[in-house]
Amino acid sequence: MTATMSPGGQFLERTRAVINVLGPATVVTSLLFYFGYVATTARFRYFGVYLSLMNQSLQDMMLYGVEALYPPLIAVSIVGLLALAVHTGVRLLLVSEAKDDITGWIGVFVTLLGCLALARGVVGMLVPHISRTETIALTPLCLGVGAVGLTYGSWLLRRITIRRDRRRFRNAPEDADPPTRSAVADWLASTACIRLCRYAIAWTPLLVIASAFWTANSFAAAHGLGRALDDAGSLPRRPEIVLYTKEPLRDLPAGASGTRLTPSAGSQLQYRYRGLRLLVQANDHLFLVPAHWTTPGGRTLVVPYDNTVHLELVPS
Repeated sequence: MTATMSPGGQFLERTRAVINVLGPATVVTSLLFYFGYVATTARFRYFGVYLSLMNQSLQDMMLYGVEALYPPLIAVSIVGLLALAVHTGVRLLLVSEAKDDITGWIGVFVTLLGCLALARGVVGMLVPHISRTETIALTPLCLGVGAVGLTYGSWLLRRITIRRDRRRFRNAPEDADPPTRSAVADWLASTACIRLCRYAIAWTPLLVIASAFWTANSFAAAHGLGRALDDAGSLPRRPEIVLYTKEPLRDLPAGASGTRLTPSAGSQLQYRYRGLRLLVQANDHLFLVPAHWTTPGGRTLVVPYDNTVHLELVPS
């Protein structure tokens, strides 16, 4: 006799096959690179630098990605532990039929909360202005929390409704007419409803994963902007860059000054510039900013880092 695998088992087998094909290392590397790219883009965009000019390596992007993902991973772990504790408490309530009223009200509250959160997430998704100006990742969080709350609350209400209907039949007096079965309870216990619940349980993780990815993406961008603000605040404390060049630099940013040097034998460096700080050195170029960055109005100098320039570092 051939055993028939349940839909849940088939889903797990297919998921396991996809994971085996992709490879955990490949997935983790791709995620770290992507979130590192998002965070780095937001970080240097604040200084007007396109990431394509920097030509960052894969290792650099992965390091930025690890930095950006630490807080979301910690938050997910804490939320997961809290959700496990709440579910354990609900399971304890389900053991006792005498507490069905309390459990039912919990199901109603969770379902309503899920509907409101899901509606807020859909509005934020359909109206881009809301998601651009809201608190970090509120729309994707509402989508994920709403989907989980609606699914969990519906599951809880279904169990309570079916059990109440069965208890009503079980406690009916033997000499009385049998009570009329509830149409709602009959439908909830039907094969069609069970199939619908399985579909909901299968699709909910997809929505949660998508919302979690969106949330992490928004947090990575916010993390990059936060690092940029930290960089701007720490510029005065960084060593000063005294830059000597062969050719003059034009349109110096506010706060930087240049001096033409007296020609000397054997030296082709004719200009000296002060008041600059090193933002980053990448792709054989120096990205220099003034010691006091202002937004708007700040400008970043991009200077080739070759034998036509000379640097001196002066501690602040």
